[in-house]
Amino acid sequence: MMKFSFQHRAFYCYLGMSIWICFLITVVYKYMSVVEDTVALKVTHNQHVSKTDSKYRKLFMRACNPPDSIVRGSEAAVDSDNWLLQGILVMTRHGDRGPLTHLKGGDKLPCDVVPVSPLLKSYEEFVLNASSSGRAWWVSNAGPFHNFPSLPRAAATHCALGQLTPTGLLQMITVGNIIREAYSEKLGPEYLDLTGKHERSGIAYSTRYRRTFQSLQAASWGAGRGAAAAREAHSVSFCYRHCACHAHHLLDKKISTEAKKRLESHPAIKELIKKLSKVLFESQEYIDADVVRDALLAYMCHEAPLPCSERPKKNNRKLSLNKSKRKYRFETIPQRNLLDVDIDTLNLELDYINNQLDFNNEIGRKARDIIGKYDKKTPLDFDAQMEREKLLYYQQRYLDNAESYDDVVVVKKNLDADFNFPNEVRDDFDEDYKEPTPETEDFCIKKEHIISVFAYLEWSYRQDVKNLHNRRRGLLIAYGLIHNVVQNMIRIISENKPKFVLYSGHDKTLQALILALGLKSYQHYNIQYASRIIFEVYRKKDLRDEFKFIKRKAVAQDFYFRVVYNGEDVTDKLSFCFDSQLVTMKVVDPIDDVKTYNTYLCPIENIVRFIHDDYFSSFNVSNFKDACATYGSSKTVY
Repeated sequence: MMKFSFQHRAFYCYLGMSIWICFLITVVYKYMSVVEDTVALKVTHNQHVSKTDSKYRKLFMRACNPPDSIVRGSEAAVDSDNWLLQGILVMTRHGDRGPLTHLKGGDKLPCDVVPVSPLLKSYEEFVLNASSSGRAWWVSNAGPFHNFPSLPRAAATHCALGQLTPTGLLQMITVGNIIREAYSEKLGPEYLDLTGKHERSGIAYSTRYRRTFQSLQAASWGAGRGAAAAREAHSVSFCYRHCACHAHHLLDKKISTEAKKRLESHPAIKELIKKLSKVLFESQEYIDADVVRDALLAYMCHEAPLPCSERPKKNNRKLSLNKSKRKYRFETIPQRNLLDVDIDTLNLELDYINNQLDFNNEIGRKARDIIGKYDKKTPLDFDAQMEREKLLYYQQRYLDNAESYDDVVVVKKNLDADFNFPNEVRDDFDEDYKEPTPETEDFCIKKEHIISVFAYLEWSYRQDVKNLHNRRRGLLIAYGLIHNVVQNMIRIISENKPKFVLYSGHDKTLQALILALGLKSYQHYNIQYASRIIFEVYRKKDLRDEFKFIKRKAVAQDFYFRVVYNGEDVTDKLSFCFDSQLVTMKVVDPIDDVKTYNTYLCPIENIVRFIHDDYFSSFNVSNFKDACATYGSSKTVY
């Protein structure tokens, strides 16, 4: 009996211990599971944040092109033992600028922050020294750029509409430095001079905008440590004698209609653009992704906090009670003070408008209303200043489309008719987008919204470069510029000058050129601030007769060229340079001597034949006038 009792107690003891051990194991396992879930949750969240920030950072680098990211690429990367550099022709887009439309609180954006840079400081000292006894020589003489400021001036607003910023100035100095580093030794530093003071000087062109003129001077100083004697390009497209073309107008209308249809087919993106527009713009909504993109760049590129919508405000009038009559009366709050601006510079622009515009048309009447309202001595408020800036833009558009002109929004891009997104592309800009906040709630712009809009536009650019209408429009717009380039190439070959030609233009200038050259990458079509396209002209070094083994004179077949876009050799991608005719060579990277890659040269005969014989083959005509007339003769644009 005693034995049974002892065994019974032992059994229950073992049983109790087993249950306790099982309980401990269950609790520990559960705790570990919870911890793992929590860690997994944290990791997932951190990965999402990191992914968004990483995308946004890449977007910032691609869209804003900060000065420290502008570096030399394959410029002048040619076998110098066998090839001799004869000259270069450089097309640039101006540097970073303020937005082109009125933004809510836009005058408080930190566009005027000056980067810390020895290069920028040296350039500012150069300009100030040249201006110490009056105006600098490059703006003192009568001409289209008379009295233009060489530096971005401190305006009444931190972010002046469409004006170059100190960051933009540094970008262009950096571009000039790249030109000097790549070509000074091979051409000779004296040939990078653009002052026009001696026969070895190069040629410089700029449109009549302060941002392109200032960009030209900054790039000129970076390249040759001197200022440029700028010649005026009368059009954004540098069309010279080939400007008026009715087909431009018809193509613009068709492409604009297609763009609207495309946006309509994607209601989520359209709704997002509406929301962003209401937050961003001061006076009206712009249902245009490119206009919204330009406004967003003002925040992104100057690293300003992203804005939120404002709650509805009460009437801007104070309510007071007249006790005697028991009626309400309103006392209006005083309007803002007039802002002091650079009247001399504005008057220069007005003089130009006076000379160029026909005051009997719609644009002329707009100009007349503004000019008639203010005289030279009256300070202009911010709105009037910006209206005058717009008039200059309208005037340029009017000159480009002399036969028929539409009053367009300031930023208008080229879009095509393909309305179907590939599934993988749709995911790019829809994955982070949520349904817009209802009207009654505040709406804050977030990085995810910007990523979505820019992804949509990148898809858009992919379609642009394939769009037949857009490519034909590019051919028409860029004809004058390419014609001028080829003329200067022929002068380099025949006269051995000019060695250096610099064109300071806009994104539209380079976009049209990209299309005309036949480049098909959307990344090439998406023009960044301070982008550059460089034509390099080369000659064979060894000029020996194959039979007599004696030196001979150079002939056309001895000259070749290459095209470098933002440091990338794109010669083999030109529509008129064929693989069988290209000279291919392996070269060492100018920056990293461990890296090697292929570079190409195209016979100069190809581009000469292209501009004279094949340029208008897609129109089935042989010259610019017939292309414009034929393309615009039908009611339906084919």
